[in-house]
Amino acid sequence: MKKLTNWFLLIITLVFGFTSCEENENFEQCPEININVENETGSAVYRFVAQLDEVKDLRFTWSVDGEDIDTGNLNDLAGQILDYRFEAGKHTICVKVASEDCPIQVCTDIEVERDENDPCPDLFFESRQYERPSQYKFIADFRGINEISYGWFINGEFVEDSSPNEDNYLIWDFKEPGRYEVCIKAETPDCANGTSYCKVIEVAEVNQACPEVSFSKEIEQGSVNTYVFEANIEGVDEASELMWYVNNDLIENTTDQQNGNRTLFYQFASGEYTVCLKVTTPDCEEGVTYCKEIRIDGDCPSIEFSRDGDSLYERSGEQREYVWTLNGQVIDDQEVILDNGREFSLRNLQAGIYKICLAIETPECPNGVEFCKEIVIEENNTTECPELFFTRNGNTMVADFDSVKDVEVYEWLINDEVAETESNLNGNNRDNELSLEGYNPGTYVVCMIAETPDCPNGVKYCKEIIIE
Repeated sequence: MKKLTNWFLLIITLVFGFTSCEENENFEQCPEININVENETGSAVYRFVAQLDEVKDLRFTWSVDGEDIDTGNLNDLAGQILDYRFEAGKHTICVKVASEDCPIQVCTDIEVERDENDPCPDLFFESRQYERPSQYKFIADFRGINEISYGWFINGEFVEDSSPNEDNYLIWDFKEPGRYEVCIKAETPDCANGTSYCKVIEVAEVNQACPEVSFSKEIEQGSVNTYVFEANIEGVDEASELMWYVNNDLIENTTDQQNGNRTLFYQFASGEYTVCLKVTTPDCEEGVTYCKEIRIDGDCPSIEFSRDGDSLYERSGEQREYVWTLNGQVIDDQEVILDNGREFSLRNLQAGIYKICLAIETPECPNGVEFCKEIVIEENNTTECPELFFTRNGNTMVADFDSVKDVEVYEWLINDEVAETESNLNGNNRDNELSLEGYNPGTYVVCMIAETPDCPNGVKYCKEIIIE
């Protein structure tokens, strides 16, 4: 079994940059940061470890390509490790260290190359504390997740399996403090020896003087998406501090002395949120945290797309302001996005695996809603694709290629809109011609497209036609 614990270790000792050391301080007083980069050749999964041995109890903040990364753990003051799955290409990773004496930021650049010839899935999962410090949620996230089965293991013991289209996460309550190795493993027909991805989880011992913390939630009567959260604190008479967080942002900070307030009122927009309550007491200064994940549906439309040949089609049929993304990049090319945004053409994509998403925002759904799929583009056998061609006879386009009598179906397009479909090889309606009679003067892009069993991605031939 291949394991990521056998990764080769690339150690990059970076010359650190100082962002705000005072001018009268000697730079030598600022500690040096080393970043270790771990990666298995051909994998898009990386591990970054920030090493700062001289200063303890600092908060590390990671960013990828300028975007801060949520490590999912409010209590993790170390935060020294970032595990991340990248898309192919160049990326910049930075770590910031908040120190009153010498704030530091260090960055490094990597170029990610995924080995597309590796038959094994490039496994990955995120980990984050769930409701209590001893409870974790592990979320699988890798290409092909909806196509293969995989299993979860803790310290080498199988604990749960997952099949395509089932929940992609494991929630586990660790009964004892200590170090645990959590792994996800998979075997496929093309990867018979299997592959795995592992992380080591440090479960800290809970201070017995710390209270039991939880909270209840209910929607406020007559409100729109306003929730009431009521803190439940057992085992102590008085709390020093109550801190409410929404998606890691501190929303409210109170004490029991402030009118005994243990309630949070919060209005949400539609979307998914993690709400956390952190409580400290005189005997539990490090605090204890309790979290819940909630989903606010709002009035968001249901969107979905399906594949038909070399195009993706939005299924509702409604005309809306859709946004398509390809591997995280917004696509607005009019040769790709057709039918007023309802169609995504795959014709010009090279062979590979792509994450394509359809999203929309509306006044009733300000945070938007998104639907994504991984789309596989197979390699064309170009020697088997028909060599399309047409000639012009006045305002009539005439198909003129050797296999015209063998291609079962092909289409004529005018400015990316299907104008005519040639089908039924021996039928009376098939004339292998397209007439532009009656079109207004102007320039038109006329294309032919065809797919065959030997040319599944299709082939296209176009000309600009000027009508005077």
